[in-house]
Amino acid sequence: MPYTADTEIDLSTKIKSNYIISSQHRKVGNVNKSIWTISFDEEVDCFVTAINGKWIAGNEAWGVKVNGGSVQVVGKNIANAELKLAKFVDGTSTNVWHGYPADYMSKSQDRPITDILRNWVKAGYISKAAMNKIRTGKACSL
Repeated sequence: MPYTADTEIDLSTKIKSNYIISSQHRKVGNVNKSIWTISFDEEVDCFVTAINGKWIAGNEAWGVKVNGGSVQVVGKNIANAELKLAKFVDGTSTNVWHGYPADYMSKSQDRPITDILRNWVKAGYISKAAMNKIRTGKACSL
């Protein structure tokens, strides 16, 4: 489906939330923010998967893009390093979310809570060692 940045997307046929693709997190966006390197469709799919997987804590959710059993790159940080985790936020508590590639090594607020990491371990997306490194902001091979 062709999506447009900065426009609320009705996802009621998939989940009970709406989503906005923020232009701030795209190549022409804000140079001080991480940027997505995946397509609009893949960003929305990552969000839907996060919500359906119940990888939610309050007004925050985290996602991963998995292909062939391995976690894929979803974006880059401001230093151009690859990022493989996504964070989604309902900043207005109105069930309208936006997301960005999460830089768990540089920003503690971008680290998923332990329960979500455990779910990813159980699903085979990450190892226990990777879970512990993500929790403490250390580099790991995902």
